[in-house]
Amino acid sequence: MKDMDEKFFLCVEIGGTNLRYGVVTKDYTLKQFDKIPSKGLSDARDKGEYLKQLLDPVLEENGGVSNIMCISLSLASLMNRDRTICYNSPNIQGFDNLPLKAILENLWGLPVIMERDVNTSLLYDLWKNHMGQEGIVIGVYIGTGLGNAMSIDGKVYKGYTGSSCELGHIPVDGLEKMCGCGKKGCIELRACGKVLAEIAREHYKCQVSDIFVKYGDQPDVLDVVRMCSLATATEVTILDPVCVVLGGGVTQMPGFPMEYFIRNVKENLRTPEPRASLRIVPASPDAEAGVIGAALNAYTALQ
Repeated sequence: MKDMDEKFFLCVEIGGTNLRYGVVTKDYTLKQFDKIPSKGLSDARDKGEYLKQLLDPVLEENGGVSNIMCISLSLASLMNRDRTICYNSPNIQGFDNLPLKAILENLWGLPVIMERDVNTSLLYDLWKNHMGQEGIVIGVYIGTGLGNAMSIDGKVYKGYTGSSCELGHIPVDGLEKMCGCGKKGCIELRACGKVLAEIAREHYKCQVSDIFVKYGDQPDVLDVVRMCSLATATEVTILDPVCVVLGGGVTQMPGFPMEYFIRNVKENLRTPEPRASLRIVPASPDAEAGVIGAALNAYTALQ
């Protein structure tokens, strides 16, 4: 049997838009990496079988199951604290009350470790930037949804039930629309990439990737950014963090109004503090962030 130091992590990031997967070494070097749309998994009736067909060739190319320490998943999903069951994934179909850990362990006979995608993204940013060992660091990730994570003294905070930092699902008074999470009036209904995609399609007949470049000065587009900034300011007001890591696909789109976002956050904070001291730093744009973050999480979980 191979020594643990010679084995790899097989890591999968399942987001609302893309599914990324790869093989990561114990020193967090990416050995193999690929990306496909999440729609195939979302549409699949048997989630385990879909993932098995996707990942079996990767296992074979890397020496088989005996060369893998564990399978580590990073998911855009609310989970139980033990990270064994997906309760709800607003942007991926068929993940409600899904015992995914047991399903995959039965398929491969390997340990399966699961964590929320925003937590693995924050772990990656903390690791890459050598930060977060003291105090609170907030991660705000504006992607398909409005993701959020928090670390305290370098450790990701999960909360009592495992459902902490659901920033996208704080309620907005007067908003009656149903959210994919099952509640009415979540701020994510006005503050995420999915909303921008609807505006691009229905109002401007353009690709969402062009929305800021072509229509970034329009009130409905700016309102999405403003609502994201209000959610961020709310959390900063409560937690007084060392800094905010701002990331997600929306923030990396051409023309994203970063100065407008930061100004709106600060205008909604008290003076002199935390407004004067607030630092907002960009998250890493690396496509493999969630995959390597899953390996970072797995290494800690296996200790």
